[in-house]
Amino acid sequence: VVSALCVLSLGVYYVYTHTQKAVVQQMPAVTVDVAKVVVKDIYPKSSFVAKIEAQDKVGLRARVQGFLQERLFKEGDIVTKGQPLFVIEPVNFEATVREAEANVAKAKAVVKNTKAQYERAQTLYKTKDVSESKLDTEEAAYASAQASLGQAQAKLDLAKKDLEYTTITAPMDGKIGESVYSVGELIGPSSGVLAEVVAVNPIDAVFSVSENEMLILQKNFKNSTSVKVQFITSDGAVYPEDGKIDFVDITLDEAMNTLKIKASFPNPDNKLISGQYGRVVLESQTPVKEIVVPMKAVQQDMLGSYVYVVLADNRVEKRDVTRGTELEGFEVVITSGLQDGDVIVTEGFQKIAPQALVNPVFSDKGE
Repeated sequence: VVSALCVLSLGVYYVYTHTQKAVVQQMPAVTVDVAKVVVKDIYPKSSFVAKIEAQDKVGLRARVQGFLQERLFKEGDIVTKGQPLFVIEPVNFEATVREAEANVAKAKAVVKNTKAQYERAQTLYKTKDVSESKLDTEEAAYASAQASLGQAQAKLDLAKKDLEYTTITAPMDGKIGESVYSVGELIGPSSGVLAEVVAVNPIDAVFSVSENEMLILQKNFKNSTSVKVQFITSDGAVYPEDGKIDFVDITLDEAMNTLKIKASFPNPDNKLISGQYGRVVLESQTPVKEIVVPMKAVQQDMLGSYVYVVLADNRVEKRDVTRGTELEGFEVVITSGLQDGDVIVTEGFQKIAPQALVNPVFSDKGE
């Protein structure tokens, strides 16, 4: 019974489709707009969501403890490397330096005296006027004085370095952010970040590409002699400075299956701000030949993209195609399904079906 029903169903379907085909073939020709498929030189282009990030970011920290005496910048200022930003009250550190300098001077005097005593003992020892043990004692005193001088000098160096640390300077050119502490507050190594300095010129646009997108990039750009890199802001404006790819990660991110890429852009006027979103556009400067059709000619159903091709007898054929890159001027690249010279329908889809007879009217100037 089941087999009989299957055979019956197939028979009904066969009769229905052939009846429909016969009806379509008997319908009068309908006028449709058509265009000829052409091959064009295309500059492969890809676009990715990107986030602006500073190439370097440094948190300023206090290396010594003291009261914050001065803040020498305005929050949001552009700063230069070595520029003083914070001053910790230096009085105690200056006093420590003076004390250490005095200890060095004292140690030098002791060294001078013990050296003279040792040299005198050497002379007297030669004439047997002092014992060998006396000579050894003077030699040890001289060596100890030299060691004490070295110790005093080390303490002076540390004191000078601590005094130097009372002035906190910019570690690089960039923009400084909000100050966490106010003048008069006690700060030190445990206070955390006082403010952040971020590099602004150049600046990076960071984006990720999926494994599939990576393979497409490798295909489209494999013969490229150079690639134009642009940044498009969130309002659609093209950033005036071109960039360059300066980092491609060595492995795919295991969690997201994406590859991290950085494009560096000059930012002399600080128009790009860390944290800003936009799109990075990569455009090959080496053209490739591709089949191009009007975007409106490509239809879509549950099975994918298709076009209607006008055959030699002016009947239309539904043909599956694979879409590629969308181009400016409302055109799209077709990577499979069409050949150069094919004629496709661009307007009038609601009036036709496969095998329908049409009266093609070219919408462009050529046939």
